Amino acid sequence: MFRIRRVHSATTAQDELVIAQVVRIYQDAFSYYPKYAEKIAAMLRFPADLGFEPLLLVAEGSKGRVLGFALSFMFPDLRLGYLDYIASDPKRARRGYGTALYEATEEAMLERRYRGLLIDVPSDEEILLKEKGRLQVNRRRMALYERMGARPIIGTQYEHIQTKANQGYFTYLLFDDIETGRPLSRDRLRAFIPELLAIKGAMKRDDARVKKIVASITDDPVRLREPRYVKPRPKPGSMDAGRMIHLVSTGDAHQIHHLKERGYVERPARVNFIRRGLQPFAVVEHKVERFGRRHILAVHNPELVRFLERAEQELKPGQLVYPNVFPIRRPERIPKTWDMQAGYYCIDTFTPVTRNAYRAAHAAVNAALTGARLVANGADLAYVLCRPPGHHAERRAFGGFCYFNNAAIAAHELSRRGRVAFIDIDHHHGNGSQDIFYERDDVFFISIHGHPRSAYPYFAGYADERGAGKGKGFNRNFPLFPGADIAEYTDTLARAMRLFGRFKPDYLVISLGFDIMGGDPTGTFNINDRGMRRIGAMLGEPGWPTLVVQEGGYALRNLRLGAMEFFRGLTGQP
Repeated sequence: MFRIRRVHSATTAQDELVIAQVVRIYQDAFSYYPKYAEKIAAMLRFPADLGFEPLLLVAEGSKGRVLGFALSFMFPDLRLGYLDYIASDPKRARRGYGTALYEATEEAMLERRYRGLLIDVPSDEEILLKEKGRLQVNRRRMALYERMGARPIIGTQYEHIQTKANQGYFTYLLFDDIETGRPLSRDRLRAFIPELLAIKGAMKRDDARVKKIVASITDDPVRLREPRYVKPRPKPGSMDAGRMIHLVSTGDAHQIHHLKERGYVERPARVNFIRRGLQPFAVVEHKVERFGRRHILAVHNPELVRFLERAEQELKPGQLVYPNVFPIRRPERIPKTWDMQAGYYCIDTFTPVTRNAYRAAHAAVNAALTGARLVANGADLAYVLCRPPGHHAERRAFGGFCYFNNAAIAAHELSRRGRVAFIDIDHHHGNGSQDIFYERDDVFFISIHGHPRSAYPYFAGYADERGAGKGKGFNRNFPLFPGADIAEYTDTLARAMRLFGRFKPDYLVISLGFDIMGGDPTGTFNINDRGMRRIGAMLGEPGWPTLVVQEGGYALRNLRLGAMEFFRGLTGQP
């Protein structure tokens, strides 16, 4: 796992070390312009001397290792940002850090109520290229930004005039409205251009080229090129679902669990992007019912539940507790002090306890139980859109951003009515769900996930874990190695569905994770949106009454596209 944080300045020894790593990544990724590396460090050392506010975001892995960075310029008066450079370490395998950093940059600007983000990108027009061999590279880069929501500004002279700002190359200036839906005004762009060219090219306002570009900006609002690489989104309500989606969402209740100051990737924006993916479908939304603690206690240890409950009394608003002692050598002796119990009940060091953790987790459980009740009462397909997720929460331990196991609690409730086939298609093994049902034969649990040799939680999810006691044979794991594509994944899923077919379930429960898609910062598979449609179609083909419970997935645009295509397949869309 990793986190994204902002480096405010180069005033401490720790930040100096981080900036040194950023400079190294820059030099490896952009060897054609080595002098700029010195400027990056200078910006952070003397930010008050600049005509803008630098924003440096870094993706950090274990032991403070910098995995990637994004450097932007913030213009408060114009309410605009400019993405200067974004890069991940070229010596490491691609893991979606660039996507995560871009989205974090957008979020930082949204929090400040900015109007948009501008980016310089080499032209994808062959006629404007000095080096024709760069055409395909430039088109791939432009396609990437288009998928992120940025498109070239057209109808101006910007891309036709060579300046020092773009090292003499022809570049497009891209605009991303950062999901605000607001266009860029002519006056705002006219004011921005001289600022940008002064900073990037040391060009004065009275420079003939600057004046020519500004004068050429006549459209109001500014025009953007039509998409070339990304298909337009389907219109809301344009899909008539073969299977109606009964949606249960925690609404705004999930917002209370927001740890933005730690670069926490499990964040509220995830829910909003998934909702956008559901817009083309005819959806019936249901209010969340309230359920008591007994449903949680049916699968979780009472002491774990009490520990999380106490957080509201033990912690102040905004206060976090991360475990720093793990008393596993003498598990029969629970630490007496509440904060020292964190490591007794938590399996990792990146899932904090907050004042609102219990309330948010209980709200997610209520949503899952509401979905289970809908399916038990005859709904063909219910989708529980909730956070925090749950599939890493075991009977007596939480972790992996999960506190209570929402899907497992719902599956247990359905098991009182019939046999339950329970499949986890998140990139990370559902160790919590396995732990809860490992000795039971009324719930057949299958997990397809990244191999625990290289993927969280690292200690569970091996193929030889097949259940115990009555549950022997009713737990199956299919670990896949990094780089798994849709062909390998669907072959594995077909094996899982044959096992379920012999089990003859009354219900199907799906722990859904979009982190199996390529570009997710926590995953290693190469599955695109079309692959998600195939997976959904395979899971929906038998027609079992189905409950889908949301788990992971941390690349925001993957969530929108993945949700749309997965449910297109699951509902039987052509």
